[in-house]
Amino acid sequence: MEDQSALDAKAQHCAVVVCTYNGSQFLQAQLDSIAAQSLPPDTILISDDGSTDQTREVAKAWAANWTGGKAIICDGPQKGFAANFLSALSGITSTTQYVALSDQDDIWFPDKLARAVKALGAAPSRPALYGSATLECDFDLKPNRISRRATVDLTFNHAIGQNFAGGNTMLLNAAALKLVQAANDRGIEVPVHDWWLYQLVSGAGGNVLFDPEPSLYYRQHGANQIGSAAGMMAMSKRLRRMARGDYRGWNTANLHALDVCKDMLTASHADTLNQVIRGRDAGLRNRLSLLRDPGLYRQGLVGQMGLALALALRRY
Repeated sequence: MEDQSALDAKAQHCAVVVCTYNGSQFLQAQLDSIAAQSLPPDTILISDDGSTDQTREVAKAWAANWTGGKAIICDGPQKGFAANFLSALSGITSTTQYVALSDQDDIWFPDKLARAVKALGAAPSRPALYGSATLECDFDLKPNRISRRATVDLTFNHAIGQNFAGGNTMLLNAAALKLVQAANDRGIEVPVHDWWLYQLVSGAGGNVLFDPEPSLYYRQHGANQIGSAAGMMAMSKRLRRMARGDYRGWNTANLHALDVCKDMLTASHADTLNQVIRGRDAGLRNRLSLLRDPGLYRQGLVGQMGLALALALRRY
């Protein structure tokens, strides 16, 4: 006999957003893993961003045979993966209690949705965002390592400088979904959707929860949009991005989006945002003072040193 928490979880209405682009090689296995969840979703929305391979055909054939709920296949805006995910979230109905994000090439553990819903169930009326560790694998799903775990307080002062989990692990409750949809209505554009979700939910005073146990097989291959955040290769990639100015460009876009949605933030977080917008372009002393007041931080000594260097070199 199932315990009460499992029965309560199965009473929830869950949707999954799967964003695709030329992912025909992996898509069916991922969709099968979503359908096999111990807490099955009611809706799977597949937003294809202009694939030129057989992705849409794979999606249509799978949807025609899925009897567990409603499968929707739609066209993405073709403005990049971040815009595709945010556009797809705007297509989820307001009656949905939880919505999960899915990449096209992972494999979910059977209890992924149930664990996430249970974690967020304690505060249903407040915006809440869940993310987890992943089991990083090679092309053939041979495990390599567990992804980097979040070990710092998940606050707006952290979110404004660093993400906490991969978007392929994230789940939002209804209040967070409404918040994101309201922000989307203002025409915001950001380079990385999952980092933006963390910033918006934490900035609005919502709950952000990290599950240190992996929830999926994260397949690493040459076409990953972002890829692993752990290891020396990932660190080297981040340093190159900072040197090129990519990191500053991302922050500029995120800060602008937050400014457009400033009325959605708590008063204290709106003040923090104002300080950061002013301080990042001020003199060296004022730029570095952002580490003290309002107190921006990243995870670990190396991360904090990287943030200090970015501020010093005007790369934040």
